[in-house]
Amino acid sequence: MEHIVIPDTAIFAVNRGKKENESSNIVYRDKKGRFHSIDFETCAVNFKAEHAASSDHCIGERDILECYFTFYTSGIKTKVVFKKIYVSNLLGNYLLRGTKEARFRTLHNLICETRYTTYDLS
Repeated sequence: MEHIVIPDTAIFAVNRGKKENESSNIVYRDKKGRFHSIDFETCAVNFKAEHAASSDHCIGERDILECYFTFYTSGIKTKVVFKKIYVSNLLGNYLLRGTKEARFRTLHNLICETRYTTYDLS
């Protein structure tokens, strides 16, 4: 299966849609420095189209054992992988810091603060 693969260190922001009419999404920066968005509403629609019995709020899949999230973005899915064992703010201004398991849990918790969820594959 083909994916856009990005490292978790590319994540710039997670908008949790706390304000009325504010969308929930993940903003990441590609290798060329351009910003892109993973829109949760779009992912939920795409996930539901592939998994009819699923919740209307599921935006993708997660696997804590392999440390990745797969979001059902339009066209091609986007996979966020956690490869580095440890990330420190001394090396750059990262949203997610600590061990890869801690960064995975942080991103999962940020997603849980929205009305959306991911399907657990582990």
